[in-house]
Amino acid sequence: MSNNTALSFKRISTNSTDSNQASPFWSKPKTKSSNFKKYFKITFKWIKFLIFAFFMLMGLWGCFQSMWDSQISTNVNIGAGLEFGFNFGTSGNWLYDLSSGGMYNQFHTFSDWSLEYGPFYAFFVWPGAWMVLNLMWLTNNWIGATNALLSIFILLVIIRAVSILVTLKSTLQNEKMTEVQGKISEINAKYKDLKDNVSKQKKQQEIMELYRKNNVKPFAAFEQMFITLPIFLIVYRVVTIVRPLKASILFGIWNFAYTPLSQVFGNFTNLGWTYIFFLLLVIPTQFLSMKLPQKWAKKRNRNAATLSQKGGKQMKKMNLTQNIFAGVMSLIVAFSATGVGVYWFFNALFSLAQSYIMHKIILNSRKKHNNLESKLDKLILE
Repeated sequence: MSNNTALSFKRISTNSTDSNQASPFWSKPKTKSSNFKKYFKITFKWIKFLIFAFFMLMGLWGCFQSMWDSQISTNVNIGAGLEFGFNFGTSGNWLYDLSSGGMYNQFHTFSDWSLEYGPFYAFFVWPGAWMVLNLMWLTNNWIGATNALLSIFILLVIIRAVSILVTLKSTLQNEKMTEVQGKISEINAKYKDLKDNVSKQKKQQEIMELYRKNNVKPFAAFEQMFITLPIFLIVYRVVTIVRPLKASILFGIWNFAYTPLSQVFGNFTNLGWTYIFFLLLVIPTQFLSMKLPQKWAKKRNRNAATLSQKGGKQMKKMNLTQNIFAGVMSLIVAFSATGVGVYWFFNALFSLAQSYIMHKIILNSRKKHNNLESKLDKLILE
């Protein structure tokens, strides 16, 4: 073992002193391929930036458009407000075909792709509405509006698949951030009462070193924020404008076009009380989708289970912030159309499944890493 080591050191010293000799096989000289990789990364970053910028711009466009453009106003009643459906007479079913006349027909219905209502509707809302409408028509004989459930679920799968492709790195970074959250809490607690510049600098250095060791890029986690707004608006608009969805009543109880809270307080005696059970189903699922991943991360992170007293206080503050965010999301579900709530219910289940899969992947990766380290230790001892 020692002779081989000496021989390898001899080879290294010989190659390092003789510049005319070829580079050793373990070195990585700059080549065209490495330059290509460098330029590819730069190009990919700019493309990703433009994608996120476009998503954010479209989200803001759709948000502000709803404030000043009366043509896109929605209404829970069939034949009123902006609607998406088949041209009149296409299917012969009044739930799927747009009205032939009326005050809302000229400017407030559309069935074909166009920029008449702006790029947000043309590039984002129209594809989702077209998919939901056609899928509901193919399954129009399903009872209890279960075809509406299927359509919303398929819409979720497509949106999540596209968003995961764009924000995969961000999703992984969120998991890594959760992994090191306990250690960050300890660092914050350590410097809690130290306000001088030196202590602040040391605190920042420790956090950055923690990020470096765990390959965490904190700003990457904000990528998902750039598509959250347009995704919410897309789903909200699809649910509130697709004609058969507006008419769907899930299990004969929950109307997809009605808002749960308005039904509870404004129509309590006439089945409005049933929306309480809808909220009791959707809102707790939202909380679970935030809390369970945190619990799984705590199992993975040894330091998170052994926080100091001050570190525990910091973690409580973070939990409070998360609870406030979950409360805001619950209010959004309560004040949005029931169909939107159905979407976010499926979304929460999807997030739980994704977090659990990531949890298992991290545990398996850690196990393989530990096994590899054990083998290396044995080889060194030999």
